[in-house]
Amino acid sequence: MAGRWLPGPALGALLTGALQGLGVSLCMHRIAARPRPTDWQPGLSMPAPEVDELIERLLAARPARLSVTFDDGYRDVAAYLRSRAAKYPEVDFVFFICPEKAEQQTGFRWDLVEESIKSGVDRRDELLKAPADVLHENERPELRALAGLEDYALCTVDELKALEKLPNVRLGNHTSLHLSAANTPDDVVKADFERSTATFIRLFGKQTEFAFPFGTPQHHFQQRHVDWLRALGDFPIWTTEARPYRMEELRPGGVLPRFPIDGLKDARTLAGWIAARALDFRARGTKHRFP
Repeated sequence: MAGRWLPGPALGALLTGALQGLGVSLCMHRIAARPRPTDWQPGLSMPAPEVDELIERLLAARPARLSVTFDDGYRDVAAYLRSRAAKYPEVDFVFFICPEKAEQQTGFRWDLVEESIKSGVDRRDELLKAPADVLHENERPELRALAGLEDYALCTVDELKALEKLPNVRLGNHTSLHLSAANTPDDVVKADFERSTATFIRLFGKQTEFAFPFGTPQHHFQQRHVDWLRALGDFPIWTTEARPYRMEELRPGGVLPRFPIDGLKDARTLAGWIAARALDFRARGTKHRFP
């Protein structure tokens, strides 16, 4: 990628030109110095110094708005936010959590896959493709046991409420089942949207942000899913479409993009990729997929 080969000043100038007047949102998941040996999704974790460097490169380019978001609700992210919110006051940090999982301390299916890999039997298909029960998924004993393990520790509700008191940190809803909407029966998806929104409001007050799990437009969600969410409130709806956005897109009910960050790449490479995607966006113009 261009960022790897360009001299520092040239990369900075490229970023500045590419991002002028545009909003940028990053989608990340976990903070870790190095991947766990059995982590089958190592790109979802990134070392804190690399996250810092990426933030600083983007801030130096002076986009119209910079949001750094983390999905799922892991405790390692809370530690990062506590230490960085004051350091980067101009950054809008959003922590997208699964409210029922936080309240019940229930882990994720993909972490159960890692436990199966540790045991020598990869149960990926069995665990990830099993149907989900809206009422009972987060009561499964094997998922409840995960939250007590250090590798998969989730924030508690009290920890999340403490984060929310930081002036540039907000919480958002990421559903309670964390499923691909387009690949799940409609009745389950709609019930999850409604139930997770009610749980989020009960625990944290007004829901001001929502992020689709997985989040690729058309592939993971479609217009009907957007319509169901808009019926629940006037919050922005975030995706993982890899592009910047024009500020007029940031509106109640707007469907907005986030750059999905590969934690195996260094900050310089990622900055070059973001610049290239932004230049392509400028050339193609804004496309409103979900009016």
